[in-house]
Amino acid sequence: MLSLSINDRLTNLQAWQQSVFCMALAEQNITHFIMFSQAIESENATIAENILQLFWEKMTVKGAKINFTIQEENFNAIIPESSDYDFYGVYPAVDYCVIAQCIFNSFTTKSKEEALNASQTSFATIASFIELQTDQEIDEAELLQEPLFIEQLTLQETLLDMLENERSPELIKSIRVHIKALESTSIGISTL
Repeated sequence: MLSLSINDRLTNLQAWQQSVFCMALAEQNITHFIMFSQAIESENATIAENILQLFWEKMTVKGAKINFTIQEENFNAIIPESSDYDFYGVYPAVDYCVIAQCIFNSFTTKSKEEALNASQTSFATIASFIELQTDQEIDEAELLQEPLFIEQLTLQETLLDMLENERSPELIKSIRVHIKALESTSIGISTL
């Protein structure tokens, strides 16, 4: 695990903040799953997008009811097995699934670790992408200097700052708008 200044803030979030933080990282990175699904000519991206939309509705629409057990079963059925594919795209797609699983856990188990897990997964996606491009392992000191890492850390700090505000549907919607306005994933892929 990366030792980062934000780690303590992540584990001290309230339950709703844990969920929204994970949802924001999933929103940023769902394109990885969509591209993977397109590459294997699968319709699974629609299922993933619908489930992510349900999470946002749960947090912004008063009285929204979601059967997390059924949705988690639907989601688990579309998680790719990385060993079944021989191209890089499966790894960011699986990482997206890990982050989405953190969202489920944040709603069902009230764990204090889900935002931290989602954060670390997002940074792991960046590290593996850099390793793919450079064809060599990257250590923590090198990773901390990488522009993609710095951008992601800044984003996560911004999300934490936004989550310090009082809970409201408007705040949560503004976080989603902020993520969509980035127009790229954690590894720089356009979301347009």
